[in-house]
Amino acid sequence: MTFDADAASTPDSNASRTDTGSSAPAGRSPRTIGLIVVGVTVFLIAGATTLVVHAAANARFDAAVADQAESTAVAAGAYSQLDAAVAEATSTGALAADLLDTTAGFVDTTAQGDLGVAAAELTAAIDAGEELDRESAAAPEGHDRPVWFADLDRATEGLEADTERLAAAAIGAREHVEVVQDAVVHTQTSGTNFIAMVPPIATSIDAATGSARNLDRIELRLAMEDLEGAGWGSDAPARIDAYVAAASAAQASHGAEEAEKAGPLYERRKQVEEFARSIAGGVLLEFDWAPTVNGYGTGGSYGGTSTWDTSDGGLSTITLSNSVAEMWGDPGVVALVVHEVGHSITSKCYDLMGDGLASNNEVWATAWAIGMGYTHESNGVNNYGQPSPEAIALSQSCR
Repeated sequence: MTFDADAASTPDSNASRTDTGSSAPAGRSPRTIGLIVVGVTVFLIAGATTLVVHAAANARFDAAVADQAESTAVAAGAYSQLDAAVAEATSTGALAADLLDTTAGFVDTTAQGDLGVAAAELTAAIDAGEELDRESAAAPEGHDRPVWFADLDRATEGLEADTERLAAAAIGAREHVEVVQDAVVHTQTSGTNFIAMVPPIATSIDAATGSARNLDRIELRLAMEDLEGAGWGSDAPARIDAYVAAASAAQASHGAEEAEKAGPLYERRKQVEEFARSIAGGVLLEFDWAPTVNGYGTGGSYGGTSTWDTSDGGLSTITLSNSVAEMWGDPGVVALVVHEVGHSITSKCYDLMGDGLASNNEVWATAWAIGMGYTHESNGVNNYGQPSPEAIALSQSCR
């Protein structure tokens, strides 16, 4: 075998050279770098997603808080309106109760019945309003803002539930406000009609108490005038109470006077009184009857006297002997009654009479009887003489 020294000492150009110096770090593989990038990206995406979800949860929470606050205010307003409606209804109910307390004989019973029905409906509406569930409209307690979005969502659900509850409560309250207000209107309308129907009843009572004393009739008529101005309001019961008191007094007075006239002469006395009132020109007349008047009343005689007063539209008291009723229809008796009414009507025509006739009322009464067409000497001529034509003509303007 041949050994070549030069060949042994020269490295082969294709051989690997070993570096005996320091080693350089090995580089990361592309796979590793890729995994790192993916991880960072996932983390960033997850974080961003969490932020978005959290922001959305906060936005829903804020919206729910605003909705709940609005619903709380709406519910409070609705119940405030209901409270006001119930307060008005309570006042209306109290007024209706006062009116319904009026004795039935002095008011229209149909109108009173209608008011009673309306008042009962009003009471039921008030009671139902007071029985509404007020707790459903109570303002909820404040909600702290949670940190985690899951807690935010749960809190939002609670707020939304409150909002629904409050909205339902507001609807219920508003609906009942309408019920109460309708009942108030119905009651007030019925009450107004009830009040309006009292004057016709009062007029019939006044007409039926013609024998009552003048002062009682005057009080009744004053109360009737006061009723004409009555409407639905707090003073209506007082006006009606005053009317009832006056009407009761007139009825009692009428009954007492009728009892005094009772007996065999009742119908004739009634005829005399009705005749006198028919020619008295609206002057209020009351009558007293006695066996004798001014010494007349027996042995075929008859007598009468009159007092008069210009107050309250004119009023008079005529006193007649029983013989006037016994002999009623006799021309002389009738002429005497007309003469007495001539005195009574002075209260109506005093300013017309002038000083001469005002100071001589007997001449006026005689002239008035003649002017009315009653020429029998019992018209006053037999006691006071013939009045002048001027006096008779003047008396004819007083009717």
